[in-house]
Amino acid sequence: MSEAMESGPAAPAPRGQAPSKVPDPADPVGGTALAAVCLGFFMVLMDASALNVALPRLRAELGGGLAPLEWTVNSYTIAMAACLLGGGALADRLGARRLFELSLLLFVAASAACAASPGLGTLIAARTVQGVAAGGLLPASLAVIAHMHPEPARRAKAFTIWGGVSSLALVIGPVAGGALTAAVGWRAIFLINVPIGLLAVAGCRRRLAPSPTRAVPLDPWGQLAAAVVVGCGIGALVEGGSHGWSAPLPLTLLGAAALAAVAFGLAERAAPHPALPLDVLRRPGFAAGLGLGALFQFGAYGGQFAISLHLQHRWGLGALGAGLAFVPFASCWAFASFVLARAVTRTGPRLLLIAGSAGAAAGALALLPLSGGRDWPLFAVGSCLLGLGAGLMGPSLPTVVLRSLPPDQSGLASGSLNALRQVGGAIGVALFGPLLDGRGDAGLRVCLALVALGFAAAALVVRHSMPAVTRARPADIRAT
Repeated sequence: MSEAMESGPAAPAPRGQAPSKVPDPADPVGGTALAAVCLGFFMVLMDASALNVALPRLRAELGGGLAPLEWTVNSYTIAMAACLLGGGALADRLGARRLFELSLLLFVAASAACAASPGLGTLIAARTVQGVAAGGLLPASLAVIAHMHPEPARRAKAFTIWGGVSSLALVIGPVAGGALTAAVGWRAIFLINVPIGLLAVAGCRRRLAPSPTRAVPLDPWGQLAAAVVVGCGIGALVEGGSHGWSAPLPLTLLGAAALAAVAFGLAERAAPHPALPLDVLRRPGFAAGLGLGALFQFGAYGGQFAISLHLQHRWGLGALGAGLAFVPFASCWAFASFVLARAVTRTGPRLLLIAGSAGAAAGALALLPLSGGRDWPLFAVGSCLLGLGAGLMGPSLPTVVLRSLPPDQSGLASGSLNALRQVGGAIGVALFGPLLDGRGDAGLRVCLALVALGFAAAALVVRHSMPAVTRARPADIRAT
């Protein structure tokens, strides 16, 4: 596939509108537009983890058992994952900027409802609506960036910023959630989303031009089946990991996911305009990018989950203390994303993905000797290597997937990538939870070995599915 075909031509302006100036992240206007987009998805990613540290306070105030409490977290994750593919299709049809703004407004309204919830039932319902909004916002954010920067060099630079912001949300979520809960209460975790979300909406409306649209009919049955596959599949992983695979609920969810997968395949073959055209899965770059997304999330987020539990259970750190312990990890992730990963504009993503996979695998292996003793130097070295490797990989994944499809399918590409990333993370959490339960240091070592194996598999996928990229064109280098 030629470079022009991989990168895709510049997206056309919407009908009746003159083409807008391509924004540059270094330009004040382009930087403001990118900042508004990043602020919106930063809020969504931070909200996914901020509530975890507030669960004991929430239970003390609202009461209820452990299962409903867990669903205040799981309802958000499952709803978001289930809506990602449909959100990507809507971004292509309605326009990525329009869907991004609508999703932001829905997220703000749902956040206010969460803060005002009088009980766990209403909180779970509002969290589900938050997840639906996040399922539209995440793929729309990547599609907006793709349309803002049709040139490969500028697009890669914007994706490095996108990846760095996600790393900041990773560490700020638990820390901010703990601080807000201690100072004000758990409702403040949701109330703070209201001004942040409205500020992001205002920035988008003032700085972003409307995104192009693709006038094709929707595929409601295919999108519904995909939502059931992803939602029930992740729900089965969560429930099976927490309560055992022989329990009725995970078995029922697995059965529903399997039936929905068959229905999805039949619907996509019959639909004139399928939500996920099956022929795109035969494109090596696209299929490899989705697999890399799942392996990346399995290792990076599953590894963080396992290490966090070890710090709390074996080292005796509180939730806030464990979050602060990850500051070096997230700082290295941000440094790699913002600074080191800029090389993607010159070398292409292949080298960064291989180097990142190798570095993250080395970090997981370096952490294997961790035990109940607080060996901070060992923890710092291993977690920093893991963060550097993940930071190199993260910004390159959107580049691989988005360049594999035409610009008018950016929403489909980003929605599919984010859905597979959620599946990979859910597998990691569901698998590592039982491995850590009651197994002490041995359980952590098994988890870290699986993390290293996942990153090693990612390196092999890159090596065998992505040919070496030729030297970038001088025009691309000058654009950086």
